[in-house]
Amino acid sequence: MNSYCSAGLSRILIDRRDGFRMKVLKAADRLQAADRLSRDFIHAQQGAALAALLEHARDTVPAWRDRIKGPEHIEGADAYHVLQDIPVLSKEELKENMARFLSSVSGGAVDNATGGSSGIPLRFKVDRMRQIAGEAAHIWGNSMTGWKYGDRLAMLWGSDQDVREALADARRALRCWIENIRWYNAFDMGEDRMAEYHRAMTRFRPHLMVAYAGSAYAYADYLRHRQIVPDYPLKGIVTSAEVLTDDMRKTIESVFQKPVYDRYGSREFGPVAAECSAQSGMHINEMDCVLEIQSDDPCSIPGPILITYLRNYAMPFIRYDTGDLGVFMPEEECACGRKTRRLARVIGRQSDIITTASGRQIHGEWFTHLMYGLEGIRQFQLIQETRFQYRLVLVADWHTASRHENMLREKILNAVGPESIVNFEYVQHIYPMPSGKHRFTVSMVGR
Repeated sequence: MNSYCSAGLSRILIDRRDGFRMKVLKAADRLQAADRLSRDFIHAQQGAALAALLEHARDTVPAWRDRIKGPEHIEGADAYHVLQDIPVLSKEELKENMARFLSSVSGGAVDNATGGSSGIPLRFKVDRMRQIAGEAAHIWGNSMTGWKYGDRLAMLWGSDQDVREALADARRALRCWIENIRWYNAFDMGEDRMAEYHRAMTRFRPHLMVAYAGSAYAYADYLRHRQIVPDYPLKGIVTSAEVLTDDMRKTIESVFQKPVYDRYGSREFGPVAAECSAQSGMHINEMDCVLEIQSDDPCSIPGPILITYLRNYAMPFIRYDTGDLGVFMPEEECACGRKTRRLARVIGRQSDIITTASGRQIHGEWFTHLMYGLEGIRQFQLIQETRFQYRLVLVADWHTASRHENMLREKILNAVGPESIVNFEYVQHIYPMPSGKHRFTVSMVGR
């Protein structure tokens, strides 16, 4: 569909209760405008939102009541000082004390979940404000590439929830058609499937392709080895969910002959930082997040990334340890003219693509989605030892987690092939890589 028709129809035909779509578009406009305003303005707006969040959390969330100090009324200028005195929140603590981190006024909140880039699955609540902010942030991030609302968008993605809704639900499918969005399952990337994706994208001719970094690389590698020169996307490729290495970027750009724009985000917060056309670091979404790096020199020495998310009052995330390591860019204006602070790079979150005995390629994050909502499992790691041998390592309560074994084995074998073997191993601790990241899938094949 023509971009202008899509943008116009989506404004008229697509909405939920209370004018949801128009609220999303207005929020996206505010994000794009704020990036180019002064540092003083950005700091003041962020400080006011932070102060309001801290007061709300202290007043309505049991876990934050005693942790947030400071005056009864927190001013925007003081909010950052109050924030620094708050202990870091780990994913383990949040998971173990979930009820205490819910606001007493979280009515209307809905469930969400993440498989956990560090191998720790997490269920959490999001409110209406978070839903609006999340969709607006995706528009904001895509706009960094020159994409405009209504332009065609190809999602080479792997959230079971997102893909299932897009492909199976008639209302969601109609919405995707009107909004010029097409979904291609990154959890199923055998050669036959990638050939189908290429034919479909050739017909669709997306302006922008959004993909896991590993999936974009695997797809580009498939096209390169078959000497296929795609005439899409028209504007660029956005990579996310994993570390994008220089070699991966070089391969993807050489195959598609379009720039790659890296992005950092999470299921908890949506897009947190996005690369612009200058390709010099990722601009932080400072209207929605306060991002800290715990390091003596965060511009040169990597440190843990902490995020305080300003748009989810149902379950406030304050100084939340993402499990990722990052480095800031020096505080200077980007060549694109945006004034927001930038991440130089993020270290971690690179999962392996599993190649089965039949040659099917499965994105490593597929396995993390198996863990969504499973009780008793605190941490996990799937190891492919040979083409036929897999080991699922679990830090878990055995009496509770063992009830999931048959289901997990069945789903894994359906994916990797019934001739394979899946063993379960229960341990006290899964040790991180030298970078500090817990790798949730490891393939030893070909190493």
